[in-house]
Amino acid sequence: MAIFGEKCDRCGKRTRHKEEDKPICEVCANEMALMVKAQGEVPRQCPVDGAQMTKEIAHMMVIDLCPECKGVWLDSGELERFKGGVETEALLLMARGISYPLG
Repeated sequence: MAIFGEKCDRCGKRTRHKEEDKPICEVCANEMALMVKAQGEVPRQCPVDGAQMTKEIAHMMVIDLCPECKGVWLDSGELERFKGGVETEALLLMARGISYPLG
């Protein structure tokens, strides 16, 4: 193993995490688990135009997306999780800005 970890097979980011003896970062591992979960869900019909929605992964959540009207539909609790993730990311970016001033 390299000093800084091997490169993730999916994204190339350095990691020490492995699954099935292959290097994979935790973000990619979580995303792959979500994709497997999404494949097991029953496809839904868009309440606006009746088109069959597709499953997409956004911010580590499986969401339903209408290919026709581009509507996004969330399951119970997903909006709160999304808001929490955005707030956390904003705080991290602000902290980085304070730690590493531009000029």
